[in-house]
Amino acid sequence: MNKKFLSIVMGLLIPAAVFSQEKSNPLDINLTVDFAYHPHASFIAGGNHYAPLTGFYESLEGRIIGDVNYKINTPLGDHWLLNGAYVNLQGNAELTPVSIKPGIHVDFSPLPFLVFSAGAQAGTGWDLMGIIGAGEWNGYDMYTAFKPFESWLLKWYAQGVFQFDTGAIWQGDWNHFQIMYTYQVYYEGLSNVANGDIWMWQATKNMANGICNYQSLILAYQMPMVLSRVGVMFELDGHYSASDYGKYTGYKGDFKALSINPLCQFSFGAKDNLTIMATFKTRQSFKEAHENGYIEPLLTYDGYEWFFNRVVIRYQHKF
Repeated sequence: MNKKFLSIVMGLLIPAAVFSQEKSNPLDINLTVDFAYHPHASFIAGGNHYAPLTGFYESLEGRIIGDVNYKINTPLGDHWLLNGAYVNLQGNAELTPVSIKPGIHVDFSPLPFLVFSAGAQAGTGWDLMGIIGAGEWNGYDMYTAFKPFESWLLKWYAQGVFQFDTGAIWQGDWNHFQIMYTYQVYYEGLSNVANGDIWMWQATKNMANGICNYQSLILAYQMPMVLSRVGVMFELDGHYSASDYGKYTGYKGDFKALSINPLCQFSFGAKDNLTIMATFKTRQSFKEAHENGYIEPLLTYDGYEWFFNRVVIRYQHKF
């Protein structure tokens, strides 16, 4: 099963400037704690279908993210559409029990409803009681873990975000219907692993070096109460080219995983919020029956399989 450690969009959803108010202080420091719980859904062979839950527990995940932002106002004119333009510079670091990944990020917003961004990350992982942070597949049934700093996850990305809040047109605390659409192009690869070979990062199996694209659409409603936001997020993520998986032609390397995520956010003052999200996701189904994801690159794609992937809890504190 090819499951993300935690969705990219969870790094965008809550702290994003999409729905935030302007701040006079250009420096912004945040600390975020993520936790995810996965139940178990067995693999079912053949065609398009839904895989029901077959176990209460499969895995737990967690990470801590710290980021420092510095906002530079760059007004492009006196008109209200132009005088709020800005550049935001960010340094960040992600720590999990099996990896560490620092990064840099820059945003440019020329208009209130558009944000263009670019960034890069480099991370290293290790083995902790059999949980592999970074490892290479042996071609059949297991992964060999790299030692810390022996191999590096390298990622760069560029993205555009369209964002809109009806409260900007119709004033009122109860008039905030919100939309955010993100399109991201990114390269992700593990050093010391040749192109076309398969690797693992943060216990996610069946990954390969290559250029990918990620899309998300968030529809939400904001309210002036502790339960401050409810909505749903749609995500699409995967490689552009199946050739990134080299000789493993039965495995659909350009499969795009789709997820549907109902969510709610609780706000506790101006500095603290809690987000809860459930994820229903697609993964590849195969002609051959199998019991785990280790041998999937050797199998033959035959459709998609819906399953209940996880429950995510995120807590963020702004300093």
